[in-house]
Amino acid sequence: TRNVDKSKNMKTRILVPLFFFIIYSVTSFAQSEMQLAEQDSTTVKKDYPYVLPIWGQKVADRNIELQLPFGFNVNYVYNQMTLELTEFSLNFFDGENLDDIINPETLNFTETVATANGVNVRADAWILPFLNFYGLYSRNQGSTKVSFQPQVTESGLGPNGNIKEIRTLENPIDVPEVTFATNSFGIGATGVYGYKDYFISADGNITWSSSDLLEQTVTFFVGSARIGRIISFRNDMKLSIYIGAMYRNFLNKENNTGSLAVPELDEGIIQAIDGLTEINSEQIEFWESLPDATPGRDEKLTELYARDERLTGAKDRVENSDAINYNIRKEIVNNWSTQIGFNFEISKHYMFRAEYGYRSGQKFFMTGLQYRFGF
Repeated sequence: TRNVDKSKNMKTRILVPLFFFIIYSVTSFAQSEMQLAEQDSTTVKKDYPYVLPIWGQKVADRNIELQLPFGFNVNYVYNQMTLELTEFSLNFFDGENLDDIINPETLNFTETVATANGVNVRADAWILPFLNFYGLYSRNQGSTKVSFQPQVTESGLGPNGNIKEIRTLENPIDVPEVTFATNSFGIGATGVYGYKDYFISADGNITWSSSDLLEQTVTFFVGSARIGRIISFRNDMKLSIYIGAMYRNFLNKENNTGSLAVPELDEGIIQAIDGLTEINSEQIEFWESLPDATPGRDEKLTELYARDERLTGAKDRVENSDAINYNIRKEIVNNWSTQIGFNFEISKHYMFRAEYGYRSGQKFFMTGLQYRFGF
């Protein structure tokens, strides 16, 4: 691969939401902390001093302890996820595309891993005794690693034309990590039900994430359910431990438009074209070595020569053109993960929480502090 002065020769316009999928991750986990007291069936008349939740007085009359109605959270979140690329195309300013020779099958993506970490803040309110609504904001730092090992499936080989052979580049191509920052906003709700020292909860939130590298906003949904137990201590501290499951997915799965000039990504695509050119050259040598009378030899060579010319032209244009679109569509390999965690209520005002999630291809860790108040 020849060196290219990217600052002079490339102002690439890219359709590549894959490399910014991380924008969802640090905002995805905003579940409310639940501390439910044991219910006493005896009605006790006492004044409930806060404006929320609705029916707060009725709950207080039944001697059920409620959290303070308003809260503010600050969380640190780390997330790693493996993606699958299901669509890819490279289109030039004149409308030409190379889908027939540069696609997910020929690029043979072997690994696509996105990682993010950042801080999110959340404000919430218990509107009903069992229903919490919240809004959130996060600032994330993300990176994406992509590897591919170009390959070509050759059909029509053998005396009867019924043999297929996959020719693969010997060494995979690793694109250096691309880093970026994103901003996300979201809303969500948590429903909870408790009995004695046990509780169940369900949470859902939607986030809208943006970056200066994307023209459209990426929308992401997270849903989860948990079951847990509360342990009370003599000093009025409480510890909630729980286990649950979480589902995550993109809502706007159509490809988004973005503008990006990342030398590492551009160089990776150039290396991929070089790899496909190398495989194509091997095929040319193979067909040229066959006798002239071999059925289909001339037609196959004509096809291979044309492909070689198009690949050479594509490489030159990627290196020098300022009007190229990469169209990539991504899917999360595993939408579900198992979550375990705890929430420690230091006092009615302060709570500390930590959660860990895992499934093959996914890693998640969150920890944060919550302050609650009422009026």
